[in-house]
Amino acid sequence: MTTSLKAAVIGLGWAGSVHTRVLSSLDGVSLVAVADTDPGRRSRSNGVRTVRGIDELLDIELDYCVVATPTAEHERIGVALAAAGVHALIEKPLASSLPAALRLVEAFEHAGLIGSVGHTERRNPAVRELGVRLRGGDFGAVYQVATRRHSPFPDRIRDVGVVADIAIHDVDLATWLTGRQIISVAAQVSSVSGGPHEDLAAAVLRLSGGEIADIQVSRISPYKERIVIAHTAKGYVMADALTRTITHYDNGDAPGTAVSMRKITTYEVPGAEPFRTQHEAFRDALLGLPNDIVTLRQGAAAVAATEAILAAARTGTYVSLIDHGFIRQ
Repeated sequence: MTTSLKAAVIGLGWAGSVHTRVLSSLDGVSLVAVADTDPGRRSRSNGVRTVRGIDELLDIELDYCVVATPTAEHERIGVALAAAGVHALIEKPLASSLPAALRLVEAFEHAGLIGSVGHTERRNPAVRELGVRLRGGDFGAVYQVATRRHSPFPDRIRDVGVVADIAIHDVDLATWLTGRQIISVAAQVSSVSGGPHEDLAAAVLRLSGGEIADIQVSRISPYKERIVIAHTAKGYVMADALTRTITHYDNGDAPGTAVSMRKITTYEVPGAEPFRTQHEAFRDALLGLPNDIVTLRQGAAAVAATEAILAAARTGTYVSLIDHGFIRQ
């Protein structure tokens, strides 16, 4: 690939460091600068030009920028990039509120720029394979999606709770796996660590095709789990994102009281690192090649769903996303 896109990363925490590593060796891309307010982080840039923030970064000629700062800064930085004509890949959550997310969508669309959101769980090889096979009809109709996402407390995340940090992956997966919109949610959350945000949550989502999605998340568990399940016309299909395996429990019959399991099939799914395939897709989008980036509108939809989950937990009622203001009839 002869074209070399000039890229930068702003925010050199955990995610920004991974983006920097991947971009440093990505075909067709030159990492020309990184930015962070912390001089210690800037000192670990391994020879790449460093600046302190977005104003200095925009003095450099860029094709695109990765925004990996704390969520509260995404809107300000993203709008500045759009105004300067720079494409952007913005870490999830897209923004700290739905209005902020929609302002980012409008800024990039108005400028005719490409924006994407870092929902890398779609790119885990096993989850990606599950999505391809579900949308291809290999398992018949999808009735329910269930996810379990548990892990120890991440010291790198302190500005949002488990819903915005972790469950946002699963609301995105529910829509991506099924091709449906989230219509309404019911949820409960709890804070047990003494911090200002929720540490565990359970939510039930109703999708536009009548499907149900069941989400369980926590960040206080000694055991790490990343499971995505689809209940379908042809049985129970489970993707394990940690072992990168898919297991299909074939029911062998039409759904109903006479369902019986016929066979179990398990196989590993090879694949590249999710951050790398994400950057390959974004590079290809900028070059006008076929790609499957997560759009800013899809990122905003995930923010809308997480806000609805928190509203449902707060009020103890079902919350409609139509009434919530994102989905319009």
